[in-house]
Amino acid sequence: MMIKFKVTIIACLLLCVQNVFSQNKTITGQVTDSQGNTLPGVSVVIKGTTKGANADFEGNYSLPDVSPNDELVFSYLGMNSQTILVGNRTKINVVLQDNLESLDEIVVVGYGSKKKSLVTGAISSIDSKQIKSSSNQRVESVLQGRTSGVTVSSSSGSPGSGAKIRIRGAGSSGNSEPLFIVDGMKASSIADIAPSDIANIEILKDAASAAIYGTEGANGVVIITTKRGRKGGLQVAFNSQFGIQSLKTDMELMNASQFVTYMNEAGLTSVVDNGYDTDWIEETFSTAVMHRNDINLSGATDHFSYYTSASHLDQDGIVGDGSTSFKRSTFRVNLKGDVAKWLEVGINSTYSTSDKSGIQENSDTRGVIQNMLIIDPLTPVTYANGSVPQSVIERSNTNGVPVLKDRNGNVYGYPSFSTGEVINPVAYANNINRTTVDSYQFLTSAYLKFKPFEGFSFTTRLGYDKNQFDTRNTINPYYVSSEAANTTYTGSQTIVKSKRWLWENFASYEKEIGNHNFKLLAGYSAEETRVTTPTSRSGSASIADFTGFDFDLPDFNTQINLIDPSPDNMVSMFGRLSYDYSGKYLFEASIRRDKSDKFPAANKAGTFPAFSAGWVVSKENFWKENSKLDYLKLRASWGQNGSRNNLNGNSDKTYITSTINGQSIDYLGNTGAQITGYSNLNLVWETSEQLDLGVDLRALDNRLTFSADYYKKTTRDAIINDGSLITPGSAGFVSNEFNAGTIENKGFEFELGYGDTTESGLRYNINANLSTLQNKVTEILLLPEGTSLTGAGAPQNADGITRFTEGQASWYFYGYKTDGIDTATGEVIIKDTDGLAGITSADKTNIGSPHPDVLFGGNISLGYKAFDFNLQFQGTIGNDIIATYHQPSRPITNKPVHFFNERWQKAGDVATFPGAASVTGSYETDLMVEDGSFMRIKQIQFGYTLPENFTSKIHIKNLRMYVSLDDFFTFTGYKGLDPEIGNFNYNSIGVDRGFYPTAAKAVFGLSLDF
Repeated sequence: MMIKFKVTIIACLLLCVQNVFSQNKTITGQVTDSQGNTLPGVSVVIKGTTKGANADFEGNYSLPDVSPNDELVFSYLGMNSQTILVGNRTKINVVLQDNLESLDEIVVVGYGSKKKSLVTGAISSIDSKQIKSSSNQRVESVLQGRTSGVTVSSSSGSPGSGAKIRIRGAGSSGNSEPLFIVDGMKASSIADIAPSDIANIEILKDAASAAIYGTEGANGVVIITTKRGRKGGLQVAFNSQFGIQSLKTDMELMNASQFVTYMNEAGLTSVVDNGYDTDWIEETFSTAVMHRNDINLSGATDHFSYYTSASHLDQDGIVGDGSTSFKRSTFRVNLKGDVAKWLEVGINSTYSTSDKSGIQENSDTRGVIQNMLIIDPLTPVTYANGSVPQSVIERSNTNGVPVLKDRNGNVYGYPSFSTGEVINPVAYANNINRTTVDSYQFLTSAYLKFKPFEGFSFTTRLGYDKNQFDTRNTINPYYVSSEAANTTYTGSQTIVKSKRWLWENFASYEKEIGNHNFKLLAGYSAEETRVTTPTSRSGSASIADFTGFDFDLPDFNTQINLIDPSPDNMVSMFGRLSYDYSGKYLFEASIRRDKSDKFPAANKAGTFPAFSAGWVVSKENFWKENSKLDYLKLRASWGQNGSRNNLNGNSDKTYITSTINGQSIDYLGNTGAQITGYSNLNLVWETSEQLDLGVDLRALDNRLTFSADYYKKTTRDAIINDGSLITPGSAGFVSNEFNAGTIENKGFEFELGYGDTTESGLRYNINANLSTLQNKVTEILLLPEGTSLTGAGAPQNADGITRFTEGQASWYFYGYKTDGIDTATGEVIIKDTDGLAGITSADKTNIGSPHPDVLFGGNISLGYKAFDFNLQFQGTIGNDIIATYHQPSRPITNKPVHFFNERWQKAGDVATFPGAASVTGSYETDLMVEDGSFMRIKQIQFGYTLPENFTSKIHIKNLRMYVSLDDFFTFTGYKGLDPEIGNFNYNSIGVDRGFYPTAAKAVFGLSLDF
């Protein structure tokens, strides 16, 4: 009986076990690393199937319909995969261990990838986690403050305006933009790539890393890899942002009382208080909204992956009433298929359209912001009903031009006392001058990758990049003064198209022989770029005949300056050898030879070699296993890169035209001709040579990371495409591009990071970077010894405000140095620098440099349970800014309030600024130069991820909400609108002509994963 009872019990137990192990269920859990940090995006797949899920932002996952007999495979880039039998568990938490060999795979280099431990060059990375936490609308902004040696400054704060990226300083006298590579394809711009589509960004800073790109790597390389589909079924992600923008500045202009006092002290007693006191900064700027929506669908099977996305950005500007705006729509498709074990195919495509509306900028006399800074505060924004001055009405009637009115029919205020070109900036922004740019970009690449035997692969890739920019400028009639008037409806249109195809073929072979590891790369590429201007026309219509800005009408259809396409073809051969011994001793050599028809026949080809070496000291036998220092690598590199960024082509040709502005040249009844560009048969490649010494280490169980580099970058035969700088005015023509000289940049770079998780669950990660920069012109060509190239101009300095001179920083500020204010007269005391009696233009000298001595940035990330916090900052130390918006020929103009507060008033005063009667004498001196050092908090972001027990009920994998304050806080001594001065031209860095400032943004967003 007892035996029968025992058998029954055992049978019941077996039945219960069978029931437990046969019932499908939902498995949940959290995935962390060895330090307790949660791992978002971990792939959880049922072994032998395509069924799976991805961990959310907090590392949590949920996988339904799982059998107890199933095995779950947990995999994550940079970690050892784990396979776990489900059994009777419903919650499985997993700790993935670091896999250094796997971590090393994430570094993308030219024409391939590389283990981090084997990298011998200077490469900085930005991963998808950093990009995801950013609320930036443009890719360039994502780079700000995140890596050492990289400077990103907006060319303007206007919506849709691009940014200038400098890697290790301005290495050229002209265009110093890096080369952009998107999914292996050269891209003319990255402005239209949605940040949400980016998986990671690699920045190749030294010559050895960039040398494989030869002619276009002199200014560094930015490699962008977009997202791919991952296993786990269809995945849908949606991101939405809504932002409110405003101006945050400490700048003040003189108010009405101060202005009247100042003008009276200058002897202009006609300036009297008329009852108005307009704060033009407050009136010109307003709040503006922006919103962005992104959605992507992705997935993968064992043999196929896909990623598709759509993104739309709509942003208004903070100047005027809708005067500036930007709309961008971007669509992406990435497909990859493993057709066979030996064949992989793929295609990556993006298409974007954008519409940008802007105001007049970057002008010393015709800019909206410039007018805002100098118009008198005694002018109203609009006149009250019945208070329009008779003089305004008379000007309108006399010239047959309607008065300027706002949308409500109110007449805009005309300057009460300011003269010349000065216009009401609100009217200027809203009713006078408007520029629109409609553009599109199509960037695609398709490839075949053959792997016929182990270690060998051959890739053929064809890329195509097509762009079009349709720029229209319209000017309505107005009459404010004889200098500020337009009595017709005037317009112009220019359409520029560019096309580039690139065909690349390269083979790689990897081989291990004992502890010796070899990797060979050899390739050939051909490309063709064509830039054409099929339409360039302008015209005007009288007020009586105007029916609209239709550029197909005869009045607006005068073709001008049609530009012939310049040849731009290039063929290249390149190769690279990588070697390491047990991952301990590292060596790499590369060479590339490019042949470009942008250069004269004798100099079309250029060869660019590079070498680098490294020593992983921590792999030596003498290294103690219990050392607090986990990893140490020393590296060095040398290489040469070329640049053709500043070449239009046809430099070896002399151009002759028989028309000017659409009209035939006529000389006494005979058809004439004129030279427009004179050939330069001696033009050679601009070559950048760079030495880099670096160290990388990890310590404290890999929680601490540190890298340091010393670099010296020498750019020889720097190219300038403005031949007028070396052509005498009496020549009657200008030269084509020329080699200007040698520029040297050198400095140190440091990157430091520390991350951990406390026992209470607090996650933190702190990263900081700092770099120094010394910029100097060491040689100048084609000019007599002791002379300079003249750069940017300004009304206050007929000799130019920037110069390119041997022994000085490139394009430094040029003017008079001062020695205080004369206590007796209140006049500026000019320093005599040439040693000759009297003050002449020969006493002008270096009064400041736009190049920072130090650049820094950093990021602090915190997380606790469902809450997260992110703070990002960046700044510069030691750079100068020069203000050129002042008008020496217009005495009745407003000025910043410190001109008033720090002015000389009576004999005996010790002052910083001259008396009001003598202020014009300061406009071309170092009194207009200020320290541009600043630190800006780029982002303060708070986020909250809803708990899984809530999101699972509404069938959502992840829902995170956040609020972000971007560019809200700036610490600076600069008294202008914005210390983060952009630059439109290479020779105008740091020149403030009335810069459209960066808007502060309060952004509300959510991220949703299905």
